[in-house]
Amino acid sequence: MSCVVSVYLLGPILTRLPSQDYWSHELTRQYWVTATAFKVAYRLPGVFDDTPLPHAVNGSLRSLAYEMRCYTALIAVAVLPLPLRWKVLGLLAMFALAFSWRPPGANVFEHYWGLDYFGIKLGWMFFVGCALAAWRDILYGARLATLAGVALALAWLAPPAPTQWLLIWLGVACGIVWLVRHATCLPQWPQRWGDWSYGVYLYGFPVQQTLAHWRVHEHGIAVYVIASTLVTLPLAAMSWHMLEKHALRWKT
Repeated sequence: MSCVVSVYLLGPILTRLPSQDYWSHELTRQYWVTATAFKVAYRLPGVFDDTPLPHAVNGSLRSLAYEMRCYTALIAVAVLPLPLRWKVLGLLAMFALAFSWRPPGANVFEHYWGLDYFGIKLGWMFFVGCALAAWRDILYGARLATLAGVALALAWLAPPAPTQWLLIWLGVACGIVWLVRHATCLPQWPQRWGDWSYGVYLYGFPVQQTLAHWRVHEHGIAVYVIASTLVTLPLAAMSWHMLEKHALRWKT
């Protein structure tokens, strides 16, 4: 749906090109590769050419390709005759090793082990979440808080290195999950409203780009953030109630 909105709504309204040139342009056709989620196209012809971050229609989607690879890895290990929790730990260990080791002299942005730097970093974060879910019956509660504290303490004691960042991300992830589950002082999101988080992820960036196209950002960061939030939240709510919650009925 995000691709449909971008191509059929934002593009025709905001492009600097004549309508016929927009629809016949190669970039318009190429943008549909984004719908696969395995590859992301960022540009539509003549759209957002003069924003502070030019040309990008929806830069947030850059994480989708990495996410899909992680789901593919889960599917691949599904054939192994092991409990899910152990398979997830194996994948987590693989990404930790890949992040901590690089060939001598290699730049962090180079490819190694068939993965790039961001693929390894985001893969670690993805499988930390999977591990917390798979081991929730053991970890949730005081043990989760303990794990967060131990990971952050080890990160503080460790010398600067890739491994230190792994520990920081692990500790922060455990701390956030513990806080969400046990901190009674946090405001409660009404359950009947649904989960708008994915809609915010999908539509926040193009909303911000559209407002920047109309020079809203020139009125100051506070006005820009408030305007972006007020426009994005209704779109996220519509995405949840009209599409996402219905799509979730298909999950097993």
